[in-house]
Amino acid sequence: MFTTYTFYVYYVYMSRDRIFAAAKAVLDREGVSNFTVRKVADHAGLSPMAMYRHFADKEALLDALVNDGLAAWERIAQSIGASDPIEWLTALGEAFLEFALREPHRFDAAFFLPAPGARQYPDDFVAGRSPVVAMAMMRIEQAKAEGRLGEKPALEVALAFSGLAQGLISMYRANRFSSEKQFKTLYRTQIRHCLEGFAKKPSGRAR
Repeated sequence: MFTTYTFYVYYVYMSRDRIFAAAKAVLDREGVSNFTVRKVADHAGLSPMAMYRHFADKEALLDALVNDGLAAWERIAQSIGASDPIEWLTALGEAFLEFALREPHRFDAAFFLPAPGARQYPDDFVAGRSPVVAMAMMRIEQAKAEGRLGEKPALEVALAFSGLAQGLISMYRANRFSSEKQFKTLYRTQIRHCLEGFAKKPSGRAR
């Protein structure tokens, strides 16, 4: 009985892992727009109905892909070693750029896949459900405490920063830049301008 149960558990997890590996392979090959359950099933060598024993529906599979992409992004953010808060934020922007260029489909899964479990602004971020945004907000608060950023709420600064980065990457994907080199140069310039725009302004001189 124990042997049969152990085999069943092993089979269930092996099948789930097999499906998820197939889903990532299809995402890498086809991209978000052409991702379908049937393609995943074909790649895994299973019927669509067999897949539903492990993932309740397509939405559950999409959620799993989103979580995988976000977990990869969190590991990247955690690896940033800068102690200075502004340098850390700048490095985060650079890491975001490299993630988008190096692993475009995994990046898309994290930030563009229309999954039902995707984090929602502002409640999920205020509640700390986005570890990377929480890391960024901690550095923003540190920079504010040091008098290097103004009094805008940390979440607003983080949203502007991430929205700019994601928007520029979307423009690059839509061929709005003449070359990758030009895009990288403009991206880095705009990230710097964004942080400078939130810098604490010196008080005006008395007249």
